[in-house]
Amino acid sequence: MRTHEVPGPTHGTPHVTPARSSRGPRTPGAFQGTAGNAVVTQMVTVSRMMTEDEFKQGTGGTALRGRSEITKVDRALKAFYALPDARQGARLLALKDIVRACGVYVAHKGDAGSRVGGTQRLGEQAQAAQGQLDPEAVFRDLLTEIDQVMDEGKNPDLDLRMPAGEAQKAAQAIPADRFHTMMGDFVQKLGALREDGTLPEETRSVIGELMAVVPLVTVMQYPRGGMGGMKLDPAAAEGDPAFTFNVDTQARGGTSFLLGHIAHELTHVAAHQAFGSSPVMELVQSGATDQEVAALAAERKQTLADLKAALAGNAEFDDFQQSMLEEKLVYGAQPQKLEQYASSFEKAGKITAAQKERLVGWGKAAGNASGTLVEYDTVLNQMLIYLHMWQTSQDNPFYVRLRAAAQAAYDRRSRTRRPAGGSEDPPGQPGQPS
Repeated sequence: MRTHEVPGPTHGTPHVTPARSSRGPRTPGAFQGTAGNAVVTQMVTVSRMMTEDEFKQGTGGTALRGRSEITKVDRALKAFYALPDARQGARLLALKDIVRACGVYVAHKGDAGSRVGGTQRLGEQAQAAQGQLDPEAVFRDLLTEIDQVMDEGKNPDLDLRMPAGEAQKAAQAIPADRFHTMMGDFVQKLGALREDGTLPEETRSVIGELMAVVPLVTVMQYPRGGMGGMKLDPAAAEGDPAFTFNVDTQARGGTSFLLGHIAHELTHVAAHQAFGSSPVMELVQSGATDQEVAALAAERKQTLADLKAALAGNAEFDDFQQSMLEEKLVYGAQPQKLEQYASSFEKAGKITAAQKERLVGWGKAAGNASGTLVEYDTVLNQMLIYLHMWQTSQDNPFYVRLRAAAQAAYDRRSRTRRPAGGSEDPPGQPGQPS
């Protein structure tokens, strides 16, 4: 929902690795490589950039150069030219390094240095060259860059180059039609995980459920003036629901983050269809009593508490992975969440006053676990994707508990599933707001 928790290029069919044991040597970066973040597009050659030799000749040659701060600019320029054109995201980061190095040198020397003019020109060229890169290729390659950071056991949140933020900026620059096509490609990569022989059956079932509702998502776009999330299109026909996916492209965990985010949001759609819920997409079967809701929220709250206990001190997860999982466990049970959604949706004219009253009543019945009524199933499925792509041992106590919880939630949705377009309103009440 609101997670915190994004003519086009031609994309190849994802290649999926053969079966391996859950303890195999495959790393997250190696796995994402099998899914493929490459994009077949016309690479833009950066023009009007000085070569290494040209820069050295234009800034006093090599005499006494080794004792000058200019060598930091030399190294940044060399690192840029060592990258192939296909590494558009890495090239963006390298160009930014050049701009920073030039800026530091010029600030240090002021107007007095003989090399200042040439350094300023290089900085200007590197700044201009950033605009020549293809934004989709940049976005895809930055996911690869983040995956590689995670492969090395490093925390991508501590990467001073801020590749996740740069990926978000690149996504914003992708034309709407190409963005939709690109995200459709990532949705299919999520579906292709089912071909991996190491995928747990619980996760395979969930992904199958999610792929079944993909046709209902008619728009995938960069969030324009709002947060990422899935929303029901109020203009869609009552019997033919359609959803708009505002994609969170600030993929701080790389490919695993993005595919997990997609799974989270598609779960909202699948649950909406299963439970016949309102546009708020509550995870409660239509017609449930306050007593039933209270029991359901208490059960879900306890499950999340059990998962937190299994996560605490779990040595298999690094600090970044721990923080990602803890974030989801907290998000899945935040207090007042259903009531807040109900109020904002009613104020926006997306649900009726009667619907709001019912949802607020359910939220109160849930006590301080109101968030379980809108985000429980979604965070479970999101974490399933994380753990598979991180290649977590399948006998890890946290993973065992997570799969059991996700299977129970899947079974509940399956038992209550309703035909697409079924209204959540009892007779005599209005359907979807216009």
